[in-house]
Formats: sequence, C-alpha cells, structure tokens
Amino acid sequence: MSYLVFARKWRPQSFEEVLSQEHVTVTLKNAIDTGRIGHAYLMTGPRGVGKTTTARIFAKALNCEKGPSSQPCQQCDSCRSITSGNHLDVREIDGASNRGIDQIRELREQARYASAGGRYKIYIIDEVHMLTNEAFNALLKILEEPPDSVVFIFATTQPRKVPDTILSRCQRFDFRRIPVTDMSEYLQKEASGEGIALDGAALSLICRASGGSMRDALSLVDQLVSFSGKDIHGEDVARLLGMVKTDLLAGIASAVLAGDTSGAIDRVSRSLSEGYGVDELMDAFISFLRNLLLVVAGASESLGEVPETEMKLLVDLAAGIPDVAVLNILRIISSASIEVKRSNLPRVTLETALMTASKLSRAFSLDELPGIAERLSEKVAPPGVKGDGPKPEETVQELEEPVHCVESVPEAAPVEEEGPEPDSGPEPPEETADGPEEGPPEAEESTGEDTRRSSEEIDREKEKETSQQILGLFDAV
Repeated sequence: MSYLVFARKWRPQSFEEVLSQEHVTVTLKNAIDTGRIGHAYLMTGPRGVGKTTTARIFAKALNCEKGPSSQPCQQCDSCRSITSGNHLDVREIDGASNRGIDQIRELREQARYASAGGRYKIYIIDEVHMLTNEAFNALLKILEEPPDSVVFIFATTQPRKVPDTILSRCQRFDFRRIPVTDMSEYLQKEASGEGIALDGAALSLICRASGGSMRDALSLVDQLVSFSGKDIHGEDVARLLGMVKTDLLAGIASAVLAGDTSGAIDRVSRSLSEGYGVDELMDAFISFLRNLLLVVAGASESLGEVPETEMKLLVDLAAGIPDVAVLNILRIISSASIEVKRSNLPRVTLETALMTASKLSRAFSLDELPGIAERLSEKVAPPGVKGDGPKPEETVQELEEPVHCVESVPEAAPVEEEGPEPDSGPEPPEETADGPEEGPPEAEESTGEDTRRSSEEIDREKEKETSQQILGLFDAV
C-alpha cells in the first residue's frame, strides 16, 4: 500500500474529532437527530479548517446504514466507501475545473435520478465561488427545489464572490481558524501515537507557520519527519522553514528598548549570516513587536494564538516598559519595512531604523511634558535671565487666565478730628481715587507698566521657542 500523508491519515472521521468548530458540528448533529435536514449548505472559512472534512462526515451520517445518525458507525459499506471517496451517491466536484454552464446542466440532469444505493444523493462542490455567473444562474432552480433525496454542500474560502441568490438558498456555516492551543494538543496527541517527539519550541513554530490551518500544520509535521526523523526540535523547524527564532527576536527587541544600538545591530548581523532575509526578519520582528505591545497594554484576549513559550518571553520582556516606547519602535520599524521593499540596500535601511529606534530608550508621555518644557526654557533663555523667568506651569496659567493690570492706590492720610486747621496759605492739590493728577508718581507707574510689558513680550518669545523645541522633539520621535 502506498504511503498516506498525515493530512489524510489523521483526518477527522466524526463530528467529535473536528477541532474548534462546535458551532457547526453541534448544529449539524442536532439537525440529523431531529430530522431537520436541509437541502443546501454553504461552508465558508479559511483553508484547512475542516470545511470539506465536515461535509464528508455529514454525508457519512446521512447515508450510514444504521442512520441517519449523528454518530456514523464507520463500519458499514457506506461509511467505508465515503471515507475512501468512491461512494456512488456522494460526488465531490471541483468548482475550479467544473465551472461552466455545461457541467451544471449535466449535474442537474443527474440529480433527477434516484440514488444508486444510499439514502441521499449528495453533491459536494469545493471552491464554489469559481463557478461562472451563467453556471450559478443554471443552478438556482434545482437548488431552490431539489428532489427529496438530494443535498447540496458548497465549500468556499471566498463567500463574497458567491451571488446573493445562492446564499439566500443555503444554510451558511462560517468556520474559524483553529486556535494555537487546540492545534498544539492535537498535534502532540497524534504525533505521540506515531512515536514522534515534538518539543515546545517545535510546536510553537509549526503552529505559527500554519496560520491556523490544520492541514498546513500536518503537512509541516510530515515534512519535518522526513527532515530530522521522529525527534523534532525547534532548531529543526527553524532551519527547514527558514523562520526567525523567537529568542532572537526577543534579543533584538531587548537591545533596542535598552538603547543598545551596537547589540541590536550585532544580533541582526548574526541573523542575516544564518540565512534569514531582510524582509523576512523585518516581518517577524514587526509581528513580535505587535505581540509585545499587546502584552504591555494588557490586551490578553488578543493573544490567544501566541504559543506559551513565546508568551513567556513577551511577559518577561514587557516588565517595566511603557507602552508608548514599544509603540514608537513599532511605528519606526513598520515605516522602514515599506522602504525596504523598494530600496537597493535593504540592510542599510534596516540598520538605520534600528539605530533610530534604539535612540528612543526613554519615551516621553504627556505627564512629563512640563519637565521637558522647563529644561528647554533654561536652554533657550537669554543670558542673564536664565532661571529667572516664569516656570512653564506659571506661563500656562497666565495664558489661561487674563492678566488685569490694576494701578496701586495710595493709602489716604488719617484725618485729625481736633479743631480746625489754621490758615497757612493756599491748599495743596487734592488727590483722587485714581491717584494724583500730576507729578512724578505718574511717570514712575508708566515706567513700571512698560517694564511689565517688555517682560511679558520676552516671556511670550521664550514660550514660543519652547513650544517649537517640544514640537521638534515629537517630530523626531
């Protein structure tokens, strides 16, 4: 017998074995048990998450000799023939190669005949979105009113390309990506049954490379067994797939956050010498920084697909790091990744971005802005006025509250009550509430007012220069 790859050998054969699709399997099982079997189903979702597998199990449950049953026996001739793919009443059609109107007309003619031996005649059309508009229109009538023993099951990765007239005639089930935890447990269980040892680092890299597709993960395990035997480690996965190791990404991120420019560039040089490409390294580093940012921000629900080994590194690295520091570094590296794709010297672009990011060893938050403004005001203050000018807090308060200049009013002289004063010549000029009408005091007050105005103008110029310095800092960040 020819060799059977893991993607087919470990394929689920019952609803209970389908991973992370309970919202689909429970609905189908209840429909079979209660006799509420529809005539058309549409199964959508990413590749390798169980759409066609679930369609086969559903067909097996309908045509089982002991059924219809939500738990097919797997022993009768009908179950075994559906598993092997040669049942006469269960047809799997590739929508990409049978997309014309002639093929759909032939399918309509065949659907009118009774089943050969099974209870239902089931048509599974994979990648149904590849059918032409004419083919979809030819399918509408029989899809809405098919014979009693005919069931259509459509599978597609792009449901938006399926016409609404088809969608409205089907029961739709949206499949989800398989979480990393469920995938790791399943791979570990199936691999141990085959005598294959997978360590934590290998499982982490396999799950990350699969992108939530179980078929991709099983194909990788099959390839790794051929590469390194039945004892698989993380180094083997990284070498075979050319993936950047998580600890290497953590080292680069740690050096950048610590302001160690030489350490970050040395680690990048070591990574490139191991055969990693600049594009690949930057994409992996951006993904790592994204996970680190979510850990620092406390968004744990968004990290369900991160393996445990990588999660531990992220938690250790995130201790005491402000989220704005990781955000600034992520923005710099993301912008550099766009330039790398069109640069003739991508390595120089990467190293320049790392040097720029490493200079941001201390991120400035809004609470620290007054302190920065104060230090900048000391630098831009004119000679002889350093440290004497108003503080930034006072300047801000002066800007918020209008300044009212009130002239000083001299205190009135005490009035003596004893007897009338003797005549001693002409009376002196009377003082009003606004001060004396004439004399030197008015000139002194005018000089003080001019001094205050000149001081205010100096403060405004200093404040303007300070604001420009602060804006320059943020432009550099």
